[in-house]
Amino acid sequence: MRGDDAVGLRSAEAISAPTRTRRVGGIDVGGTFTDILVHENGPEGPRVRAAKVLTTLPNQTEGVLAAIAEADVAPADLDLLIHGTTATTNAILERKIARVGLITTTGFRDTLELGRRTRPRPYGMVGIFEPLVPRDRRIEVDERIDAQGSVVRPLNEAAVTAAARALLAKGCESVVIHFLHAYANPAHELRAGRSCAHCGPTTT
Repeated sequence: MRGDDAVGLRSAEAISAPTRTRRVGGIDVGGTFTDILVHENGPEGPRVRAAKVLTTLPNQTEGVLAAIAEADVAPADLDLLIHGTTATTNAILERKIARVGLITTTGFRDTLELGRRTRPRPYGMVGIFEPLVPRDRRIEVDERIDAQGSVVRPLNEAAVTAAARALLAKGCESVVIHFLHAYANPAHELRAGRSCAHCGPTTT
């Protein structure tokens, strides 16, 4: 390699090398442990730190801060913190959340329950499958949006209000509104949420 080539290579490395350390943390709060992975990229090259601490209940923030400290990083030094948790999933599976009702598109009341039939023994486990929302607390309303987001059938808002009141009468404290293809067009879900809000239960 010629001398001027070596100088040019060093100059390119100097330009591409970070002038300050950037730290990105990913943290997962589980039912038992809180894990963190910190990726650093600075003048000295990339580095990865990992730590695991016990999840702190009922205040999970304490466990998050303990994990950051265990990774030997100050919270103020993190440029980005990405957070995920299975705590809510665990609470749902253990039935430790509010009494929930479901309002969905006509014809799709049993989708969540029927979907499990393709795997009657997932991972070799046996037992009785209990749907997260019992059938008597799953109510259909007339509406339909197609996969492109176009309205096929308008939302029956009176039916939404009646469904919300029926679920409230069954003791529901929270209502999930889950309409077909809402990812393409959430207009019906948003309107249904506003209708339910006037009836009392928390809407998601």
